Amino acid sequence: MKYAQIVIIKKAGEFDDPLTYKIPSELDEVLKNGNCVKVPLRSQIVNGIVVEMNSKLPSDIDSSKIKEINEITNLSLSERQIDLAKQIADYYRTSLTRSLRLMIPTAIWKGKLEEPMKVFYRKRGNVSAPTENIRGTKQKEVVQLLSDNEELDESEINASKATLKSLIEKGVIEKIEKPIYQKYDYSQFPLKPLKHKLTDHQKNALSDIEKSDKPILLHGITSSGKTEIYLRAILDTVKKGKQAILLVPEIALTPQMIDYFKDFFGSHLALFHSKLSDGQRAVEWWKVKSGYAPLVIGSRSAVFAPTDNLGIVILDEEHEWTYKQESSPYYQAHHIGEMLSELHQAKLILGSATPRLESRYKSKTGDYAYINLPERIHKKELPNIKIIDLRDEFKKKNFSIFSLALQNEMKEKLEKKQQVILFVNQRGMASAVVCRDCGYTEECPHCEVSLKYHKYNGFTNQKPVRRGGSQITNDALVCHYCGFKKNLSISCPECKSPHIKHVGVGTQRVESEVESMFPNARVIRADKDTTSSKEGFEPIYSAFKKGMYDVLVGTQMVAKGLDFSNVSLIGIILADIGLYLPDFRSHERIFQLITQVSGRCGRGETEGSVILQTYQPDNFAIQSASKNEYEEFIESELEFRKKLSYPPFHGLIKFTVVGRDLEKLREHIQIETEILEDIFKVNNLPFKIVSAPAMISKIADRFYYHVLIRAEKPHVIFDHWK
Repeated sequence: MKYAQIVIIKKAGEFDDPLTYKIPSELDEVLKNGNCVKVPLRSQIVNGIVVEMNSKLPSDIDSSKIKEINEITNLSLSERQIDLAKQIADYYRTSLTRSLRLMIPTAIWKGKLEEPMKVFYRKRGNVSAPTENIRGTKQKEVVQLLSDNEELDESEINASKATLKSLIEKGVIEKIEKPIYQKYDYSQFPLKPLKHKLTDHQKNALSDIEKSDKPILLHGITSSGKTEIYLRAILDTVKKGKQAILLVPEIALTPQMIDYFKDFFGSHLALFHSKLSDGQRAVEWWKVKSGYAPLVIGSRSAVFAPTDNLGIVILDEEHEWTYKQESSPYYQAHHIGEMLSELHQAKLILGSATPRLESRYKSKTGDYAYINLPERIHKKELPNIKIIDLRDEFKKKNFSIFSLALQNEMKEKLEKKQQVILFVNQRGMASAVVCRDCGYTEECPHCEVSLKYHKYNGFTNQKPVRRGGSQITNDALVCHYCGFKKNLSISCPECKSPHIKHVGVGTQRVESEVESMFPNARVIRADKDTTSSKEGFEPIYSAFKKGMYDVLVGTQMVAKGLDFSNVSLIGIILADIGLYLPDFRSHERIFQLITQVSGRCGRGETEGSVILQTYQPDNFAIQSASKNEYEEFIESELEFRKKLSYPPFHGLIKFTVVGRDLEKLREHIQIETEILEDIFKVNNLPFKIVSAPAMISKIADRFYYHVLIRAEKPHVIFDHWK
């Protein structure tokens, strides 16, 4: 007797462990890992997925109590998908059930397992028409129509369902169902001739991609033609009969990518993003599963598309933090890409003008191949970035959010009928504290990261905390890495100025000031509020690209890979905000943001310029970005990370601990921290464990704490501790 471990397809939260079932003899030779089966559970027959098969039962299980599998359904996952789900469950410490749900659309998980079918009708071969059984004009018309054709789609037959049903019951015609999506002949791609001639740099890059047997970091400055390389690499893969996945960091980029690829793939591409309904996502899933769509385009969840023979995975704008899933089950798309690359022996390309420090480090150590595109297409110059010191604006009594230089540049560009993008960095949502006279920012003396402003009236149960002799009772500045706290100063500790400001500028305020200052300008805003509809960013993108608006005010979605040929000016309203995030990557991210948003201009015939407004013009990240000094910045950051044992030199594990009773939550953290410390000591490994309130420390009467483990091999804890 053989047994199968089966994950039951069910509502989240009931139970997560696979259940054991007997494999009946008639299924013994045909059952495989990944098959969807029907099995008895309690008093019901439910769907499940086979994840493992073996010939022995654990000694503590009574074989007489094990039920049999009823039948195999038409739905199945590949064995590679099952292997991927197991790797995810193990690495990210989640259940196999949760990791499998990443690979199956919600509609299918809820029981709509059927593949989309198309209905055809044809006349039965042994029936001659008309006959005495065929009555009525409509029935005769249908039989005559089908006599002249092999078979017809139901949409081509002008008859009611009752008429067709009657003819079927009489045995005159028969109904045939065929899958809507069937595997396409990939050798026919591209459907249209290629448009662009490659530069020498692009030709060399493609040649190097073809030769490489490692993951590839494609480092190309903005407008260097990375997308054309993606297209050629994908077409080459598809012609070999394989499928491709192209990931973009935001739904905002999906319309642009679709525009670029649809001429070469027509309808034979599948799209995955957050704006799809459950039913639409299931349809796209079947397109890939059937082989109808050799190309998948989408945001991070598209990495789980059911490709049968994957040949290439590409992460465009690979530096973006949106490739990290921030809710359970957690995952990093880069890591999943590496897993897929190994499972399918597929190529993995990570492309960016500002690669993640971790990716660049892997290319330096030889784990990744490194390919550089150092020039823009047609050798266009990068835009000139002019840094504006907002402290000087304050001294000039200019209290507008626009510096005088930005106002003048906007006036000039709008008079020339050129377009302007105003970028508002809202990722640092809550206020940071800055001196408007000298630019001083509070930093943690122990971690070299900025302190975060906390309103402590949210901690209703929190006792006063003593740090260095000071008692914290009211609003405070907190380090989210080591827990250091200090009182909020009413004057600048550096220059004693009373002009302390909580920094924060919103898109609506920027939009309002533009309309007030330039009443004839056509202004459109792209942020969470204006892109929350089903269409998302696409209508705004299309309207601005067509020249229907003069000024685009936007958040990070306008900084990511968009191509507007008539944009000649970028205004970065306040570059400082990202610097104040309590994150060791904050300087890296502000460098990337400045470089990326600056790259949106000067892409056409018009020369581009950037006005960067800041209270800290001498900040190393801001200075490096303004000079396009990527390598110098990376080397400095690597030195900083190595000194403080941050990635890529050490690993990090973050736990989020949630509870309604703050004291019990702290006690729990203390007990578990002591256990984890003992594990590291037993294994003779250096480590650092700190806990601190989460960035938003109280939501709906529940307290959130982060526990951060920093060590060379932090995963060692899971060998001893659940």
